[in-house]
Amino acid sequence: MVRDCHMNSERNTTATVLVVDDDEILQRLICKTLENSGFRVLAAGNGSDALTLCRNAQPPVDLLVTDYSMPGLTGLQLASECFSLNPELSVLYISGSWPGDALRTDLELGRRRFLAKPFRMSELVRNAKEVLDMQPEVARSR
Repeated sequence: MVRDCHMNSERNTTATVLVVDDDEILQRLICKTLENSGFRVLAAGNGSDALTLCRNAQPPVDLLVTDYSMPGLTGLQLASECFSLNPELSVLYISGSWPGDALRTDLELGRRRFLAKPFRMSELVRNAKEVLDMQPEVARSR
């Protein structure tokens, strides 16, 4: 399922965030938390829908918050596809377990973070802002 979680069009947003998680309850909680923190938030329940959103998003997606382990495209595969569309994209991977060496290698590339589930929503917002601050354009506009 694809949806635009942004409900308050008068809010000044600092970045567009795409939230991808196949756990709909967690996805909605993340969306609401990020939206309440001033982000424009889009959401998808799987990698395929997320990739479509990433291709068509206007303005472009600044931050991908994705579950690492999902049916179909993994978070790492999704991020790779989204990077081809926007090389300046930041990524926050979330997962209930450490995915391993493939993610470690990706995290070393910069503008990427890993947040272990369960996490506090305040940790999510802090990590989202910190990883976005690694983008020169987004950091300047905040």
